[in-house]
Amino acid sequence: MEKEKFLSSIYLIIKNESGEVLLQRRQGTKLWSGYLALPAGHIDEGENAYEAAIREAREELGVEIKTEDIIDTFVVNRKNKSLPPYYDIYFEVSKFNGIIKIAEPEKCSELVWCNPNNLPWNMIDFEKEAMENNANGIKFSVTFADNEKKLIKTK
Repeated sequence: MEKEKFLSSIYLIIKNESGEVLLQRRQGTKLWSGYLALPAGHIDEGENAYEAAIREAREELGVEIKTEDIIDTFVVNRKNKSLPPYYDIYFEVSKFNGIIKIAEPEKCSELVWCNPNNLPWNMIDFEKEAMENNANGIKFSVTFADNEKKLIKTK
């Protein structure tokens, strides 16, 4: 029997002084275009998860983070409808250096601060589920994601 191969991604949970979490509106992407999502990205070959988190914060938001500022971590084993399976690593950081901005306008049209206890309807489901699980003390979970789902409802 062949062993399953997994891809890996990191997700950044950045909160403001009011405790709201930062979400990005995806655009120009093959997957989940139009949805709100945490800043995130793949772990590149030769990179560890911490290095990927630092790189993604710089690339997507124009800010610098340090591993010592990570205050929470949890993991999700994500199975997808038509993509390979993933191990998703979520990092909550307590602080960052710089001013948050849209650093990749071709992939992000808007930055939104949201109440983590009332996440928006148009946030990517598996990210919302992961955050809710973590809020309930669940540090590892398994989920299924419909990566072919399109955003139909608009407000």
